[in-house]
Formats: sequence, C-alpha cells, structure tokens
Amino acid sequence: MTEPSVTPARVAIIGGGFTGLTAAYELAKEGHLVEVYEAAPTFGGLVAGFELEDGFPLERAYHFLYTTDEWMIGMAEELGIRDKLTFHPSSIKAFHGGRTYGFTTPLELLSFSPLSFVDRVRTGLTGLRTLSLKKWQPLTTITAYDWLCKVNGKRATDIVWKPLLVGKFDVYWDKVTMAWLWTRIHVRQTSKIKGEQTERLGYFEGGFRIMVERWLEELSARGAVLRPATPIQAFTEVDGKPALVIDGETRRFDAVLGAIPSNALARAAQDHPAMTPEYSKQLTDIDYLGAALMVITTTEPITDTYWHQIHDLDAPFLVFLSLDSLIGVENTGGRYIYYVGDYVQNDDEIMTMDEDELRERWYAGLEKLLPDFSRDQVAESHVFRFRNAQHIVDVTFESRIPEMKTPLPGYFLANFSQVFPEDRGTNYAVRDGLKVAALMNAALAADGSRVAQQEDGAALRVEAAAS
Repeated sequence: MTEPSVTPARVAIIGGGFTGLTAAYELAKEGHLVEVYEAAPTFGGLVAGFELEDGFPLERAYHFLYTTDEWMIGMAEELGIRDKLTFHPSSIKAFHGGRTYGFTTPLELLSFSPLSFVDRVRTGLTGLRTLSLKKWQPLTTITAYDWLCKVNGKRATDIVWKPLLVGKFDVYWDKVTMAWLWTRIHVRQTSKIKGEQTERLGYFEGGFRIMVERWLEELSARGAVLRPATPIQAFTEVDGKPALVIDGETRRFDAVLGAIPSNALARAAQDHPAMTPEYSKQLTDIDYLGAALMVITTTEPITDTYWHQIHDLDAPFLVFLSLDSLIGVENTGGRYIYYVGDYVQNDDEIMTMDEDELRERWYAGLEKLLPDFSRDQVAESHVFRFRNAQHIVDVTFESRIPEMKTPLPGYFLANFSQVFPEDRGTNYAVRDGLKVAALMNAALAADGSRVAQQEDGAALRVEAAAS
C-alpha cells in the first residue's frame, strides 16, 4: 500500500462510474478517508453489469477498448487483470436501402454501390485527409456536416455520414463540431495492428465489471466506505467546508468530487452560497441525450459481423452489434448475444414507454434489417435506459467546458463532457479520474485543517453518521 503523502482527509466521491471509482482509488491509495456515493443500486455507471438468466455476466451498455486506450490498459495492469483483456479483430457491415454491404476494408468500401464510384473513392480519400490533419483545434468552429459536405461532397455525406450523425446526436446532428469526428476517426485508425486492414477491439474475460469489482475490492481493503443506492439531496457548505445533505442529514468533508453530469451538479448545488447565476448557466448550458439499450440472446446466430452501421434515416435505432461475433462464441459459452440501442432526447417516448412496447418496436426493426431474424428466436431480452448518456459537442462547446476545480470551495467536477475533443469512453474516464484525483490531492496538501481531526460537536456528528 502506498504510504500517505498528506495528513488523511475526509473525501466524498459522488458518482460510482469509472471516473469516480478511479479518483476514489487514487485518493484511497494516498491514505485519505474516502466515501463513495452512488444513486443507483450498483457501481459502474454506464458500464454497470448484469447477468443473463443463467448467470453469464454482461454490461448493460456495450463497451470495448481500442489498442491505444493506454489509461484503461494501464489501470488493468495495476489492478492485476491485464491478462483478462484480449484484443479481437473487428468487422463492420453497413445497412442501406434494405441491403447489407461489407464495410470493413477499403476494398469493401469501393464496392459500396449506393455511392457512385467517384463518391466511393472520394469517401476513402476523405478518411485519409482526416488522418493527415495532425491538429484538431482548427476544426472546432466548423460542423462535421459542413466539413464533410465540402470535402466528401453532399451526396456521399448524406448517404454515409448524415444518418450516423443523426443517430448519434438526434436533433443536434447538424451542430456537432468536426473536431469530435476527427478524434473518432483517428482513434479507430490507430487501433489497427500494422499490416492488418481492420481495427482490433478489446474485451475482458468476464466483462468490464471485473474492473469495477477490483476497484471495490481495493477500496474496501483501504477502508473506503461504499454507499450504493444513496442519492445526494444537496451540495452545501458548513464552516467553510463542503457538506452534503443525505437523508436529511448534513455531513461535512474536506473535499467533494462530483463525478456526475454538469447539470446534475447545478441542481444539487443550486442553494450553495457560492453558486452564481453565471456558473449555474455554464453547467446547465451543456445539453445531453439519453440512451436506451436492449440486450438479447438468440437460439441461432443472426449475423457473423460485430458492428452494423445503419445508413437509413428512418431506421428505428442506431446501434446493432453482435458480441459473440467479436469475442467468439467459445467465449460466450455458446450464447449469441446482441445489443440494440439508440440515443434520444431525455424526454423521448423511448425513455418512458413500456419495455414490451419498446421490444416490439425494435424486433420489427431487426426483422426489416435482417430478413432471417424472427422474434421467435429470442431466448431472453433485457432493457436498460440511461439519462444524460451523451453530451452535445457543438461548435461553441470548447469555450463552455467547466473546469475540474469548481468555484464552490472544496468541490471538484469530473465527467465526460470535459474529455473534449475525445468522445466519452472508459479510457478517458480513467484518465480524468487520475487527473482530478491529483488536483484534489494537491488542494488537500495545501489545506492544513481537517474535518476528520476536529473535535467539535458538529464534526463528531459527521463522523458518527459516516461510520
């Protein structure tokens, strides 16, 4: 165990996703008294696990790693689970106009008949041109759609790119900055092994939740307090220290991290004495979409391809992928496992409709995309919904990103809206968890007072309530 570098402080982490757990782990290694609060009944955030009816572990939302995801790979090594991570060759197919096309290799792109031959070549060259751009900063003020129309041509953009932008960002599709897409293309291309035409994607034996379980084990071993199913009622301040209202009781800390969406911080801290209208607006001006996922298993395979790009604007969902096609059916115990999903506004009917109604809608979509699919093949299905799952990175976004150290004394903020221009993902969650933990540790080192060591009555009540 790492020896404490500062006098132990009482620290609260709000949000038990990968960012919050990384920060909690790093601060606990420094010897601080860490408490992790998660509103959901389980830790892991968007990577929270569940089990199929026979006990096979999966993630509620699909995840994978690129070969360049150095922070996740490094954390896996530190936690002793690197040997559980394997990188598999990926495969891609594209749906358009009721037909399926290979979309994995440059040769398959040249056979994508919805585009003219000139547009196919131009689309390939667009990817190469994007890779040739070494800096993303000049792309922040132009939308992805406008840049692609200029470089790839409007017809090719409307067939290849627009449906993907609409599916990912819903009504905000034409506002997304090209800097975001530049990063996506670069990450995917650099995840290829030299000499191979397709990217490799990583998946853990036992699923991503094995990392969550290792963090929880390490935190418990270091005396951290883990509090799932514990929502925070308010962020406030007592005697100059950050304080949380939990179940009607106020508890003081030396530092608090909100590893939660920015708008959630604004709501929880609306009555904090240091909250200003300007800061509240900065937090709430970041727009988010929700996500709905359905995980199904089938009695027979319905595809041999991992990732399916859907290039139809009227498609009922954006995501369709086959886990067994990536990691091999031998690693799923003979199960055929699929994810279907979509990004929508938080108040969209998909986020509230009856689960069976959503299933029927998406089964009909699968039958349209895959004529050999029948809902009678479905052995089991599970529906999950996540609010604030995707932030909107428009052309003004870079100038509106909130700092990790907030204007509220003792409060820090870390969430995926701060990873710009990269897209959200576990790799950047770990990276930012490390970054914010270092900031907090430095701030605590500079602060000589400690709630945990004070002996006044209020502090004793805090100690008793937290133990």
